[in-house]
Parts: sequence; C-alpha cells; structure tokens
Amino acid sequence: MRKILTLLFALVSLAGQAKEKTIVWEELAVGYSPNPQFMITKVEFSKEKTTLHVVYQYPPDEWFRVSKESYLQSDGKKYAIVGSDSIALDEECYTDEETWARGFVLYFKPLPLDTKEFDFLEGTDSYDFKVFNIHEESYTMPVTPVPDEYKADYAEEDVLAEMKYSDEPATIHFKAMVQYVDLKNPAEPVDAKVRLNDDGEADLSLPICFPQVVYATLYNIPWASHCGLYLVPGKEVTMLIDMLHDDSGINSKFVGFKGYFAKFDKELYPMMVECEKAVSEKMEQSPKWEDIHDVKTLIDAYEKVCSYWKELPQSLSYSKTVIEYMVSQIDDPPVYLENALDSLMQTKEFIDYILQHCTKNLYSPKAVFSNRFVDDSKYFVMADARGINADLARYCYYLPQVLQGKDIAKPLLEDKALSDLYDKYAEEYRSGIASNKEGFADQANVHYLDMTEVEPKDVLPTLFERYKGKVVMIDIWATWCVPCRYGIEQMEPLKKELADKDIVYIYITSSTSPVDTWKELIPNIGGEQYYLTDEQRNFMRMNNVTS
Repeated sequence: MRKILTLLFALVSLAGQAKEKTIVWEELAVGYSPNPQFMITKVEFSKEKTTLHVVYQYPPDEWFRVSKESYLQSDGKKYAIVGSDSIALDEECYTDEETWARGFVLYFKPLPLDTKEFDFLEGTDSYDFKVFNIHEESYTMPVTPVPDEYKADYAEEDVLAEMKYSDEPATIHFKAMVQYVDLKNPAEPVDAKVRLNDDGEADLSLPICFPQVVYATLYNIPWASHCGLYLVPGKEVTMLIDMLHDDSGINSKFVGFKGYFAKFDKELYPMMVECEKAVSEKMEQSPKWEDIHDVKTLIDAYEKVCSYWKELPQSLSYSKTVIEYMVSQIDDPPVYLENALDSLMQTKEFIDYILQHCTKNLYSPKAVFSNRFVDDSKYFVMADARGINADLARYCYYLPQVLQGKDIAKPLLEDKALSDLYDKYAEEYRSGIASNKEGFADQANVHYLDMTEVEPKDVLPTLFERYKGKVVMIDIWATWCVPCRYGIEQMEPLKKELADKDIVYIYITSSTSPVDTWKELIPNIGGEQYYLTDEQRNFMRMNNVTS
C-alpha cells in the first residue's frame, strides 16, 4: 500500500511539474520594430500564460502608455493581453529620472509552447508599439526566396543619365533612411526619413533635381546596413530588404532591387567597399600622411593612391556601368586628407596641380551629382568654367555662404532654373533674418543678429568680453534635443537658489533649431539667448566646443 501511495504522489508531482513547465527565451532577436525604445528583454512560455519582460527607455518628461488592447500574434492567431506588473494598462507612465528607463511585465494568453517566433502589437494605428518577428537569437528564421523581379539580372542601361535639371522628383520604395543633396542648402546633406508601415515599408519622393547618387541606411532595427542608389528625376527604384536575418556581410540586408538602374544599385556599395579595402591594404606599405611636409611629396603620395585605384578595374567582376562609374571618380580632386595636410592642400602650387590634372570628370555631361560634387565645387569656381556642371557647382559653392549670413554677390548662373532657385532660397533666408530681427527688437535678452558678423573663431572670445568680470554658465542646446531641454528644466531649482549671485546664464543654439520653435521656448528659459550661424556652429563643433 505504501508503495502504491508513493507512486501516486510521484505521479501527481510529475503532473504538477508538467503543468508548471516554463520555457524561457533569455537571448532575443527581432526582425523589425518602428519603436526601438520599446525593448523586450525576456520571454517566458507556460501553459497558463506568455510573459514579456519589457524595458522602455525614453526621457522622463514624456509619458508612455501600453494599451489594454495589446496582443501577441503568431501563425495568424491573436493572443490577448491579460495583465501587467509595475505599470497599469491604459494609464500614463513615466521613466526614471536618473536611468531614463522603466521596466515592467506584460502577461498574455498562452502561446503554444513550441512557438518559434511571434509579433507584439499594441494596435494597428501608425504610432502604436509594435515588435515583429520576436525569436530566440539562436533560432534561424526561414529564408524567403528573392522574387525573380528583384534579382536585377536583366539587361541594365548602358550609360549614366545626362546632367540636366528637372523638378520632377525621384521615387524610392524602400525600408530605409536616405541621405541626399537638397538644393535648398547643398552644404548640409539631408537625411530623409519617413515612418515605416507594419511591413517595414515606405515610399519616398525626393526633390533631387539632378541625377544623383544617394545613400540609404537601415534604422529602427538592432543592426545597420548601407546601400548606394543612383536616382534620376522622374524615375523609380524599389529596394527589397531582409528584415529578419543578421547583417553578416556588406550590403547583405539589401537583397533585391528593381526599377531604374537596378543592377547598378545592387553592385555599387559592395564594389565601393571592396575597392576601399584593396586600396587600404596597398597603402599600408606607402608613406604615412603624417610624414608628408611639402607639396611635392603630397602630390607624389596622391598620385600613388590614384595609381592603386586605377589598377583595380582589371580585377573587378562587376558590370560595365558600375566599373565605369568607379573609374570616373579616380581623377576627381581630393576632397579630404588628414587635417595636418590642410595647409599644403591650400597652397597655390597644389591647387594648380589639381586644376591641371584632376578636374576632367567635373566637366563631363555624365558627371554624377552627390556630396562629393558639392565638395569639389570650389575647383569650378577657381577655373571659371562654363556649362551646366559649372553652374551647378557655383550654385553649390556660393548659396551656402549666403545662408551663413555672408554678403556675397550673385554668381553667374546661365541655367535659368538654377538661377531662379538661387534667388528664391537667398530671398527666403534674407526675409527670415529681417523678420527675426524685427521680432526680437524688444527682447533685451535675445541676441540673434548681433553675432552674425562675428567670425566663428571669435564667438566665445566675444561672449567672454561682453560678460567680463561676471560668472558665466554656457548651455549649448537645441530645441529638438530632449536631453538638452530636460537638463535646462533640471537647472531651474539651482538657478532660483543662486538668484542672489551675479551669474549670467547663456544659452546658445543655431539654425538646426527651427526659429519659430525657439521663439516659443526661450521666454520660459530666460537668460541670454544666442542664435548662431551655421558657420559659427560648425566651427564650435570642429573644435569640440559642442557635442
């Protein structure tokens, strides 16, 4: 009898253990999430419930909320939320003031214990929390074959498009962020972002105006991948991106292209990486830039680097157009070397050499507009060239200086479209300056225009001279910078405590902060407010005065 009872107790115990069996995922991966601040750190599966351990990371002055309509989704079925710990569903919550994080637990109806991957969705609205393809890091997601239409194995266009202005936008169907040159201010590359849908997709129309090479970067996922795209006004391209697998190789997440110059786009970035790696390996045996102290040695070193690039085409296995594009870039002027060589690169001897030997591609009707073209624009100005390339280069060289507040006469622009754009953006800037000056005339604490004529290197010395003999606290901030604004708020109690002290509180921002937003915020901040030009801001950044 005792043996029978012992056996019964053992069976009951085993049944209880089976009922309470829990499977835990400690190391997680996700396919895609538009909300990277919502981090699932652990998942527990049992027959009673599925548990998500979550950390939400965000500045503490912004509330968040988890809907009681949230659910998990797997194999087309939904599993509703049933409870939570450390937060209340459908109520405003805040993160910790020191850590900027909030940990909590969400409970759902049980997923099958053999689940391999699932989604978390707060709802279907565009700003709801969503995390797709949650799975164990050790689990390899099934590979979906790339459709034939995205393989870019069909015949490619033979030649790059002619440099010609057009106000028709180029269109990208994609899952990425794209950096391009906007003629509103060519000196400041634009990062075009759009909110992606639940499939991680978006459409984007870019006002590029000229054939242009742009760069796409994945974001809002735990890894990054890059891609070069050749865009032409009025043309479309679609990128197919694998959101589920690790980025184990160059360009590996961009798995397919279709549309204009699809084969070119597929090969461009991998080719650039391969070439740069090959040249870097050869340069290990070459003189170091820091050992160059005269112009002749600099020219010899530059020619040596160019020779490395010219040897590459015979070893490349890419398509003709991509190789021709790479070759066309070899003889472009050098746009950057080590800072120690800046003075040598500015000498008349070196510039004369560049104008004689390294500018032929700038004049080509098939030149490609990009950040590199903008950097090279000064050589067109020096050469006083003519044609659409020279017009575009003069536009790119002079307009940014006008937008920095410099009084510059309009350059010769024979292309009417570019001439009209130049007039439009220059006038918009000058009108904005005049409006701001008028609006700030009666605000003694706001200094918007009285710094415009100050040389960038003299900004801080000018401020120190203005407040000579006083204790000064300088806060460099931006309207869009949440930590900056939070820091300003946290300073208020201390400012009140030190109110009887002769302290001047100086707040510096620049054109990265929209003027209208700045106007709204500064009355509540107080102190002395300064709004710098782009040139002044860039100087301070280059000299580690700002973050």
